[in-house]
Amino acid sequence: MITVTMSKPFLSLLTFSLLLFTSACLATRSEYDRLNQCQLDNINALEPDHRVESEAGLTETWNPNHPELRCAGVTLIRRTIDPNGLHLPSFSPSPQLIFIIQGKGVLGLTFPGCPETYEEPRSSQSRQESRQQQPDSHQKIRRFRKGDIIAIPSGIPYWTYNHGDEPLVAISLLDTSNIANQLDSTPRVFYLGGNPEVEFPETQEQQESHQQRYSLPVRRRGGQHQLEEESEEQNEGNSVLSGFSSEFLAETFNTDEDTAKRLRSPRDKRSQIVRVEGGLRIINPEEQEEEEEEQRSEQGNNGLEETICSAKIRENIAHPARADLYNPHAGRISIANSLTLPILRHLRLSAEYVRLYRNGIYAPHWNINANSLLYVIRGEGRVRIVNSQGDAVFDNKVRKGQLVVVPQNFVVAEQAGEEEGLEYVVFKTNDRAAVCHVQQVFRATPAEVLANAFGLRQRQVTELKVSGNRVPLVHPQSQSQSH
Repeated sequence: MITVTMSKPFLSLLTFSLLLFTSACLATRSEYDRLNQCQLDNINALEPDHRVESEAGLTETWNPNHPELRCAGVTLIRRTIDPNGLHLPSFSPSPQLIFIIQGKGVLGLTFPGCPETYEEPRSSQSRQESRQQQPDSHQKIRRFRKGDIIAIPSGIPYWTYNHGDEPLVAISLLDTSNIANQLDSTPRVFYLGGNPEVEFPETQEQQESHQQRYSLPVRRRGGQHQLEEESEEQNEGNSVLSGFSSEFLAETFNTDEDTAKRLRSPRDKRSQIVRVEGGLRIINPEEQEEEEEEQRSEQGNNGLEETICSAKIRENIAHPARADLYNPHAGRISIANSLTLPILRHLRLSAEYVRLYRNGIYAPHWNINANSLLYVIRGEGRVRIVNSQGDAVFDNKVRKGQLVVVPQNFVVAEQAGEEEGLEYVVFKTNDRAAVCHVQQVFRATPAEVLANAFGLRQRQVTELKVSGNRVPLVHPQSQSQSH
């Protein structure tokens, strides 16, 4: 008889890997959760509805009850982290896709079952202090910079730190209707520490109304009224550890009661982004060569070789050399999907970066198998969206900071303004989102079919099929000169 033993870390890693594999195989969009949510006769450009100011940054959120966001089954968060600001460890049942708009920093994730193989060197302290203090070990810390897209799986805690000289700005998509989220479409962010304020107050009000309807206990966060029978200690903080007593935490983590009380973050006024005085010592911003080497090694990885512990979670899609489509007069497009970033197949999400030069046009197209969310990074321009009835449900100018939802199969076209151009990122609710361009349809359709469909002469059909731009990026001036 042969007995096989497996370590607990291996079992945890195996369980986590199977979970991701199962999600990838079974994941389908939660259609029942969005039934009749996409009957949109009008689409609006959305800006953040709520803001939470912290000691070292700002958190802005969109109301998930907007019809456009309910249709897509997602919501968004925009975070601004000051230099030396630390966004505290948090996790969400919804997978997240983050785009770095400005700045640089480092990020740490905790994958269950993965070893803490990274050990910090001892600092220049006295020998006696070195003997008393063991060197710190942890999981991998990952650098990121402007233009990176970062994948955060559901339920995985992560923290973010700004080690640059300018504010770090990031836009995050939470896919609340993803199959990985077994709760409901309500966006939730669980903080391991701190005393965070409510990031989605609209959904909290809905939960409290539901609890009152069914006579369930109600606890309001942020120092508001609470049930009289609850103890004062149980209401001091808003992190997940705040719900446990100090005595229980002291026993659980084998520590003294003072440490246990601090874990509960009582009455901490710094909220979810705190300032690190003197900066994190584990970060050396001057190690540019190491950062570049890490980027080169990540580019050489593929989905078959990497494990969950060393999985590539980021890809820079804003660099000009990364463009998948390019017109020197009109602009460029870069795509990140599960082919270029394999972890995205577990999240069932992808992204597209678009930079349109002045007056540049992204010709009419539609997403075959995904809803998409267009967020304007810089500049201004015009966006047109047409539904199945041929109605323009959106035909307006957009500017920096605005969000526009484009439902699946709705035809969309974008044109940059005359001054700054238009730069935006598009989040898509499919890891292999496919785009169909009207130009491509014309080229693939027999000339006789086009002639009869549109009442065109042969010369007009030939011009439409052959003389038209070969890529969906067009510049009107250069196009007219070519004729």
